[in-house]
Amino acid sequence: MDTPPTENYSVPIKEFVASKQTYLFNTLKKHQFTGELTLSYPGNTEWKFYLNLGRIVYGTGGEHSVRRWRRNLTAYLPEIATDQSFLEKELQWIAEQKEIKICWDYDLLKRWLSLGKISRNQVLEMINAMLMEIFFDLNQVPEIIFRLDSDFEIPLSEQIFLIDSNKIITPAWKAWQQWLGAKMADRSPNKALGIKYSEELKLKCPPKVYQVFTKLINGRNTIRDLAWQLKRELYQVGKLLLPYIEEGYISLNSIADLPPPVSATTIVQEERNILVACIDDSPAICQTLQSIVKPAGYRFLAITDPIKAIATILASKPDIIFLDLVMPNANGYEICASIRKLSFFRNTPIVILTSNDGMVERVRTKIVGATDFLSKPIQPDEVLNMISKHRP
Repeated sequence: MDTPPTENYSVPIKEFVASKQTYLFNTLKKHQFTGELTLSYPGNTEWKFYLNLGRIVYGTGGEHSVRRWRRNLTAYLPEIATDQSFLEKELQWIAEQKEIKICWDYDLLKRWLSLGKISRNQVLEMINAMLMEIFFDLNQVPEIIFRLDSDFEIPLSEQIFLIDSNKIITPAWKAWQQWLGAKMADRSPNKALGIKYSEELKLKCPPKVYQVFTKLINGRNTIRDLAWQLKRELYQVGKLLLPYIEEGYISLNSIADLPPPVSATTIVQEERNILVACIDDSPAICQTLQSIVKPAGYRFLAITDPIKAIATILASKPDIIFLDLVMPNANGYEICASIRKLSFFRNTPIVILTSNDGMVERVRTKIVGATDFLSKPIQPDEVLNMISKHRP
């Protein structure tokens, strides 16, 4: 990756460990990339980084973005976290905003700083701690797909800090190695803890440890929450828990994130939310489509390797898909049918691009789930009309 792409672009990376994290962010720094970087685990989790000249302004997303924000709010901004009346008013205020500058949680930090409620040092410590958690979690993901969007504007007036990624990646990797040393590699610190056999656990652990367990392990606290409450390093809590987890006295369970105060539809302008994807092995077709949709205010994703099409759209979740019917290394009918089998894309518009717009093709593509057809060579007004017709 000598020159990072400047448009919406997807690249898969296996085992996104510290060395690969460092290479990616150093490359973005070298080329002074400004915009939004999205890292996603296909079909599962997504993280977002906001960068200016290759340095991190903020990071969010992941399995528990709101829980992470709430936990670190309590740790680093206790005067805000404990003032429930003020916090509720502020969450209501952000929910009513028609335009979010970067993301709701960052915008709140910026607002509180401007109001003199918190200090710059508190904000820096909180953001660093949250970034540490994000990069820790990235070490545990088997595959990452990254996308760059240079069209995402980050006004200079909205930037509090520019953070060097190397100062976060290295300590996060050290924390991950300590987690490995605690023999917790296959267990996520974002899992919630529950006591399965209370009486047996009481017989197995020291009285003071049992007292702590029964007080803090309630099915709602994650391992990260427990580490913060005990003021211990994550790996230390992992070592403490491991024998009781292995014996089956303590269970690890998935737990949903807390609801954000701002819904996804209110974070950005309506036009900006719409992502148009094109699955076509011809770069020329993708470039033509891109030259039509981007000036109209839509985001665009080119997928020129149809073999990776399913994984890519699972990660990016486009709002409308243009699909070439005839490609040398893939069958457009099969791709369309495979997309329709995924529950998330059951109602996503799929527009077939074809040079042979005959009755047989129309019937066959309708059977596999196509929404509409667009004849080649494609015309700008027809493309925009198609998006307008089927936009969510």
